[in-house]
Amino acid sequence: MSAALFAAGLGDVIRICYQNASYRVLSETTQPIPVIVASHNPFSIEIFRHHRNSKNFILYDLGHKYQEFLDAGLRGPDISRALCDFSGVDYARIIRGSADGHVPVFDAPDNIPSDGHIVFQPFAGLPDRSLPPDLIKKTLQVLRNLPCQVFILTRSYPRSGGGRLVHHAEDGRAFAGGNVTVLENLSTPAALNLVKNCRAYVGSWSSLQQAAWFEHKPVAVFYPVDYVDVKKKTAYAFGMDRENTLGREFPQVDPAELAAFLQRG
Repeated sequence: MSAALFAAGLGDVIRICYQNASYRVLSETTQPIPVIVASHNPFSIEIFRHHRNSKNFILYDLGHKYQEFLDAGLRGPDISRALCDFSGVDYARIIRGSADGHVPVFDAPDNIPSDGHIVFQPFAGLPDRSLPPDLIKKTLQVLRNLPCQVFILTRSYPRSGGGRLVHHAEDGRAFAGGNVTVLENLSTPAALNLVKNCRAYVGSWSSLQQAAWFEHKPVAVFYPVDYVDVKKKTAYAFGMDRENTLGREFPQVDPAELAAFLQRG
């Protein structure tokens, strides 16, 4: 029996949905299929719980085991094998291969009927990747002058790693007003659909920025100085060289440049 594995952070789960054949197979299967979701983001599994074909999914919610194996020093394929062993799933049966252009469709119980809006993500879970307060203020000044709706998405959850808290509370309620709406508990698939229908993504280096790149949206992404993914041009930075991407370190963000970028988009 084939099986699907979605592990690590929400951004990683999104990458698998767009790049790997597994999400296409899940959408087409007519037989029960094991689906291991081992994400330290507890909301990742909503993508699969709300899926129109979920009646054929045997869901394993193993975020706690992923963190346990990570803390034990396992990495990459070793974590995948350990997750499969724990679930009684044959590692050799995990679906691999390219998505071959298949574009994921996400099902949600709480979709927001909107298009042409901006998705603003000031938070990124990790405090060092979230936008500094002064940068949030400058960015909002630009966004409030736009003739479109702006949605801020926030969801808080506890997560520890290496003996410290590595996910902090996300509270954007103070930013609401005018054309800015704060959505505190939108489901993950609904958030992904909000990205699918948006005019542009603005904000931190986060999972939704990955989704925006996969959907070929204009992306204005801001990140810490010498941020590793940008410096090393990792797979997480695959959209940085696109014409419709504005990437800047936190101190380099220019509100006038951002305004011009969004007007162009």
